Amino acid sequence: MRVRLAQLDTARKEFVANASHELRTPLFSLGGFLELLADEELDDDTRREFLETMQGQVERLTKLSTDLLDLSRVDAGQLRVAAEPVDLGAVVERLGDEFEHVASSSGHVLETHADGDVWALADSERVAQIGRALLMNALVHTPEGTHVVVRAAQKGDRVELTVADEGPGIPDSQRVAVFERFYRVEGGKASGSGLGLAIAWELARLMGGTVRLESEPGRTVVTLEVPGGEPEDGEQVAFSRENGIDPEGERGLP
Repeated sequence: MRVRLAQLDTARKEFVANASHELRTPLFSLGGFLELLADEELDDDTRREFLETMQGQVERLTKLSTDLLDLSRVDAGQLRVAAEPVDLGAVVERLGDEFEHVASSSGHVLETHADGDVWALADSERVAQIGRALLMNALVHTPEGTHVVVRAAQKGDRVELTVADEGPGIPDSQRVAVFERFYRVEGGKASGSGLGLAIAWELARLMGGTVRLESEPGRTVVTLEVPGGEPEDGEQVAFSRENGIDPEGERGLP
């Protein structure tokens, strides 16, 4: 018990330190740009460029604070997700529409597919949130000109949303670590807070599902798996730690 408590205390301290660092970076950036904007000799184009950069930092702070709030609710057992009929094919189509411009601007070829009618018993907004995290990772960490494919498929009484890319792959030694909070793949692009996959796994677990990772050079597939089915109209079930889902369950990794 003493060892376990020591480990938890170390993890807590590391989490606070990492969160503080992630919050401090955009705040320092905003402070610097505010000082520069006070210069009355700035031309309009430069001022506009500074304001656009500041807007990006504000968006980064907003997402980070939302992610941290989600994680704190998970840790406190207070994050609840609905169980309702979700058209997974429609979610995939929605992701394609949302990321079409992002993929085009980064030189990627984005494809979306749904294998017939694919219905999940899950929380539609949380499924979309997980899909965004998986898709953004694929677009950020793969070379220009490669394909990224998002697919919805039925697998028995379960359904899957997969994001496949043609990137360099993730080394065996890092495949579990990528689901840890604030972790970034060694040698990869420094992007985001390192919370996306950690939150994706936690949300999937709360919906009775899991997130799996398969990777080799030239192909990486990340899969969200959740229960399938079509509940009666209007039926909703709240999932939480109290509904019998093991909060200490193992990650669905190879």
